[in-house]
Parts: sequence; C-alpha cells; structure tokens
Amino acid sequence: MDNEKLTIRQMTMWFILYQLGSAFLVLPSNLASIAKQDAWISLCVVLTVQLLMMMVYGGIAKQLHGVPFEQYLQTLLGQWLGRLFLLLFTLMYPFLILSLVLRDLADYITTLILPETPMSAIFVLMLSVVIYVVYCGVTTIGRAAEVLFFLVMGLLALGYVPLIPKMSLDNLLPVFEFGWKPVVHASFTTIAFPYIESVLFLYFATHTKKPQEWRRLVIKSSLFSGFLFMCVTVIVISVLSQGVVSTVGFSSYFAVRTISFSDFFERFEIAVSVIWFIAIFFRMSLLMYVSAKGLSTVFKMKDYRSLLIPIGLIAYVIAGTVWPNTAALFTTFRIWPFYAMIFGIICPILIWIAGQIRQSVSN
Repeated sequence: MDNEKLTIRQMTMWFILYQLGSAFLVLPSNLASIAKQDAWISLCVVLTVQLLMMMVYGGIAKQLHGVPFEQYLQTLLGQWLGRLFLLLFTLMYPFLILSLVLRDLADYITTLILPETPMSAIFVLMLSVVIYVVYCGVTTIGRAAEVLFFLVMGLLALGYVPLIPKMSLDNLLPVFEFGWKPVVHASFTTIAFPYIESVLFLYFATHTKKPQEWRRLVIKSSLFSGFLFMCVTVIVISVLSQGVVSTVGFSSYFAVRTISFSDFFERFEIAVSVIWFIAIFFRMSLLMYVSAKGLSTVFKMKDYRSLLIPIGLIAYVIAGTVWPNTAALFTTFRIWPFYAMIFGIICPILIWIAGQIRQSVSN
C-alpha cells in the first residue's frame, strides 16, 4: 500500500492543473461553437452543477471513514461485485481518458508545432516521463505541482494580459441573443469535460484528516480553474470574435499569436504550449496513478508500480488507434458527454445511495 501523503496545498494545485489539462486549449472553441458570445455564461452554469455534484462526492468521502476509495467499493458492494465494478470503472473511465489525452497531445504537437514528428515518438516520450514520476510516488508529483503551479500562472499572465488592450467588449454582445438553450447545451459538454472527472479525486480523499477538508479543496480547485477558464474565454472571444473562435480548433493558442508590439514583444504562443504541456503532464500523472491503483486492487497486487509499464504500453496502442480522422474525433466529442456522465454522475449517485442504505441497515 502507498503510505505517501499529499498536503492540502499540493492536492489543490495538482487538481487545478488537472482540470486545466486538455480543456485549456479547446474549451473556448467548444463553448463558442454552441453558445456563441454567451460562452462565458455557460461556465457559470457548469460551476453551479459542479457545486451540486460536490454534495454527492463529499457524501461519498464521508462514507469512506479512512478507507481508500478503491477498497471501499469492495466493502460496499462485496468482494467479487466490488472488484468487477472497479475493473470496469477503471478501464472504461480513467484509463480510457489517459489514452485519449495522450492522443490529443500528439495531435496538437503534430498539427501546430512539429508536423513531421511521428506520433509514436511523442507517445513514448510523454509516457516515459509520466510512468517515471508516478513510480516516484504521489509526494513527488505533489511537490512538482507546488513548483510548476506558479510557473503556469506566470505564463498565463504573460500570454493573456497583453491581449487585454485588444479586447472589444462588443464581441460579447448581445447577451442571450439566441436564448438560454445554447448556453445550457454548451455547459453540458463542459460539465463532462473536465468537471465531473472530479470523481477521480476520491482516490485522494484519505490524504486529508477530515472529509470536509477534501471537499473544500476540490471546490476551491474547481472555482479557481473555472475562473481561469472564464478569463481566457472572455479574452479570446473579445479579441477574435465568436465567429473566429468557433471555427479555430485551438483558439487559446491562436489568440496569443496575435500579440505583437513593435516587432519585439511577440510570438508568445510558445508560452501557451508550455502551459498546456505542464497541465497535460499532471493530468496524465493523475490518470495513470488512479488507473494503476484501481487495477492493483482488482488483481490484489501489493504495489501499483508494477502495473505502470503495462498500462503505458496498452495506452500507447489505444492512443494510436482511438480515432482514425478528424470526423471520428468530432463524433467522439458529441458522444463523450453522455458516456462520461455514466461514470461521473450516475455511478457516484448510486455509490452514495448504496452507502446510505448500508449505514442505515448497520445502525
């Protein structure tokens, strides 16, 4: 069993970087393509739903009573049913997301930065780093998050503050031009990616002394990342207009490319790339750790580290074949919210209800 512990500060920073992850580059485009200039309002709806779901996640954290989440499922559902549920949950949610994020990273690099680089090289390099840091333990990742978090915040300021003079608030008007339905529709996608993935943070609930501390830090990380998303979305739409943002795949990157002061202060899109690489690193690290912890519990292994290389190899294969072309990618994005809500909303609610019934029967 992993006896390493994370501090509240480390977990908060890690969770913020996790939520920034893949969403940082594509979120403004995804929202603007549906909600148009009201994309920022969708984020308000998303955070409201996230706070409501935290009541469920916090309820599960209270039921753990110091038992790791992956072991609690066996206690709650019985050994065999609990292990089967944990196996399916791990393979179909955190492990699948790990493979999708790896492919997303490779697509970004081969599209915008290094078009002649084979995807396999990117897969190997990123997986090697992630496997190594997860092997070193969560304490190492937590300390890295403490250091790199401030670098990410500094690069965010460096990349987007210079865009403020270029903002035209007219691009955010009129409010609710197309009604409230597009706003709700856009928020539906963002709830699934990345916010209800907060269910995976339950694997870290035992790192705090009280469930309330874990609940508060997850809420804090969600609100902070939501504030950053809102700032970036408002700036990007104000600078480029919703028409441009909705048609550009990586609008957060594209907006920063427009910075130019006297042919000297320019080309700051590399800052956005660095932010994204760091956020993706912490996102993949958490997914790799959770996947390894879940599977090691299923197969009754003493140490999750022995599964890191096999998980990495399988993710390598899946990432290379998960979608053959852009059309398949868009289809995946349309289906994903419904799929993710099974694991991020329905399963947690059922677990919480089962825990409540178990407590009432035992009393």
